[in-house]
Amino acid sequence: DYHPDGGQLFYPFVPVPFVVCLGPASCGDDVTPQDMRAFYVPKGKGVYFHPGTWHNGVYIERKYSPARFLTRQGRVHGRISCSWATEFKTMLRVPLKNPEGEGLQEK
Repeated sequence: DYHPDGGQLFYPFVPVPFVVCLGPASCGDDVTPQDMRAFYVPKGKGVYFHPGTWHNGVYIERKYSPARFLTRQGRVHGRISCSWATEFKTMLRVPLKNPEGEGLQEK
């Protein structure tokens, strides 16, 4: 999805690390799975997606499930969506690893 008219915030109610998958707003409606990148968000942090930023949901390790997130969006909640499975016959694979290559569990 992306929201052309406003950004979106995700912040966990209980601090847990998570991963988000983002694509640049510059892709517009021509986004492809290759445009998407996974980002590790450390425990105690949240994310804000600027208007137009392609994004999927947030991903957590099973041991942190269920997790609840505070989410806020702009007053106008227009949404442009695509389905990787339907439109591209593929799914995104998101490794739940931090930049050091370790699992999301904290040291």
